[in-house]
Amino acid sequence: PFPKSHIAYGYATHVVILDNDGKVKEVYAAHDSGKVVNPISIQGQIEGGVLMGMGYALTEDWPLKDCVPQAKYGTLGLLRSTQIPDIHAIYVEKDELLGVAYGAKGIGEPPIVGAAPAIHNAIRNAVGVSINELPMTPVRVLDALRKARAEQ
Repeated sequence: PFPKSHIAYGYATHVVILDNDGKVKEVYAAHDSGKVVNPISIQGQIEGGVLMGMGYALTEDWPLKDCVPQAKYGTLGLLRSTQIPDIHAIYVEKDELLGVAYGAKGIGEPPIVGAAPAIHNAIRNAVGVSINELPMTPVRVLDALRKARAEQ
């Protein structure tokens, strides 16, 4: 009589630290992952998801015309290995098992989802303006600063 769509819910939060040049220096990614069964796997999942979210937030653009891609793969702005920040994965574990195998929860997409808002907040805190379009390129940051200055 009371069906559940999910046995367990996971929660996550990210904090991004920028360096003096405005580049992402560190990411703290805390995830409610239930009982961590495979620490190496969850570390890789969080690091990979954070990097995917960073690309989405900062560099990757997928121009379309009538739903047809207008760019080649190599020009999409994918992050390079030299752009990887220090990623601090924080596992928030609970003692209760919640009726799932060994108390584990999936990690899946949450590391991707949290990166862009955390980067947005870091940029807003650093320069005082919000960037409301992705990717948040330096040109878009400058445009937002100019617009804010003109409105004053």
